[in-house]
Amino acid sequence: MRQVAAFRRIATLLLGAITILLPAFLMAQEHAAPAAAPTPFIVEEHIVKKISDHVYEIPDRNRPGVPNVVIVIGSRASLVLDTGMGQKSGEIVLHEVQRLTKSTELYLATSDFRPEHVTGGMAFPTSTVWIVPEGQLRDIHEQTMKYVSNFSSRSQDLASALADVKLREPSIVFDGDARLDLGGVTVQLLWFGPARTHGDIVLFVPEDGFMHSGNFLGSNSYPGMPDDIPSVTNWLDILDRMDALHPKIVLPNHGEIRDGKLISNTRVVLRDLQMRARELKAQGQTEEQAGQTLTAEFDVKYPDFKGLGAIPAIVRRFYEEPQR
Repeated sequence: MRQVAAFRRIATLLLGAITILLPAFLMAQEHAAPAAAPTPFIVEEHIVKKISDHVYEIPDRNRPGVPNVVIVIGSRASLVLDTGMGQKSGEIVLHEVQRLTKSTELYLATSDFRPEHVTGGMAFPTSTVWIVPEGQLRDIHEQTMKYVSNFSSRSQDLASALADVKLREPSIVFDGDARLDLGGVTVQLLWFGPARTHGDIVLFVPEDGFMHSGNFLGSNSYPGMPDDIPSVTNWLDILDRMDALHPKIVLPNHGEIRDGKLISNTRVVLRDLQMRARELKAQGQTEEQAGQTLTAEFDVKYPDFKGLGAIPAIVRRFYEEPQR
């Protein structure tokens, strides 16, 4: 009985301490300064990394709104893939190119039409040759400035980064693929038709076995597939064509460098997800039910894959697009 009484006294004291301290703690949390959000543009701290003999990267460092920028250096010319968000980002990218080479002949490619990929191009010299596929030209004309307006309304940082955006017209428009000889190194720009957007491209440097996968891959994660993507079926077919190039180094639009297994691993997971979605649809499950079922199932089946929250949207795309 004495032990019980002693325990009750201790519990009463602890409860009293909590009652006194908890309001003060909550008040301190309420008035604490919020953590600073990462800036949505490339900054000087994004140090250039050499990936292979001819390829350099300005990494995204997990900053939202910042792509992995690629710089390919040849003896005659250079190529930049993606520019970052706005004038400041473009100026930093251009400075790094000028630091890496004395050549002034410069090509620009953009993995898609969105502001973080194209708007930094206004900092580049007017002599820069900007190359895009037909589908991306359509997206640039129809969507880029709408996205600029939308992004600018989200935060002061974005409004600042995208102030006074002025897009020039692309210099060269291609269909299928474009090959550039930069002097001692070749760059292939590959457009396989509508997928995440109408004009996604893949960049491949055969001499280095390097591939920038654009929107098609994440770093061992489920890719985002929003409702308005042109073709999820074509997306999966493109993974087959990418894998056929046998790249040794693969860099996604966002995330860390991987090897060529990233393509085949992602393809296996997405094809399995497609097959299971079709099976559940045939069994009468709604897309919402299938999304929940497969999120739980694939969490166990592929524990190394990240971003489970993307699975319901992927399942929805499989449900909506006709089977062929």
